[in-house]
Amino acid sequence: MKKIILLLAFVYCNLLFSQKEDKFQEIYFPVKYVLKSSKDTIKTKILNIGFYTNEEFSPATYIKQMTVLDPSGKRIKVNEDDVQYMEIVDLKKVERKFINGKSIFSKDLGLLQVKYNGKKTAWYRKSSYSGPIYTYETNDTDYVLFRKDKSVIEMHLKMRGSVTQLKEKLYGYPDLSALVDVVIEDKDILNILKLYDKK
Repeated sequence: MKKIILLLAFVYCNLLFSQKEDKFQEIYFPVKYVLKSSKDTIKTKILNIGFYTNEEFSPATYIKQMTVLDPSGKRIKVNEDDVQYMEIVDLKKVERKFINGKSIFSKDLGLLQVKYNGKKTAWYRKSSYSGPIYTYETNDTDYVLFRKDKSVIEMHLKMRGSVTQLKEKLYGYPDLSALVDVVIEDKDILNILKLYDKK
């Protein structure tokens, strides 16, 4: 009986420590980026900084500063403000594109994730965080650009009533305006903008 308990304790300890190692294992995603000071596209890997897991993309990966590998495999830091354009592909093969906010809105917002780029509208997300990097809380501000009149709607999807301006903008399309009332996730906004592009 003692041997069985000892064996089970040994197996449990091995499992426990191997899980801890996996949790803190560094995960790198493929990245392409262009610096403001150059027109060259740099292809390398970027260290993902996830809160609960490193396997899912986290905005903390690039906010303020990102860690990339140079050609020799050495880790180097690149400031978010120095990047003009960036593409990241995560382990689930989801590609995310980012562009410097100044090239779109003529004010320095840092990198904006391109959520949608249609004929009539474009949707960008600015992510920021408050607090230390490993206990941070991410805050997202979404910007919907209407190309015809060059107006911009600023939204905070986690806040109630933040999509009211979008509803007002789509007032002439009752079907789309009704869809705004039931917005819960990013895919809902994406669906509305795609439908608007077909009008």
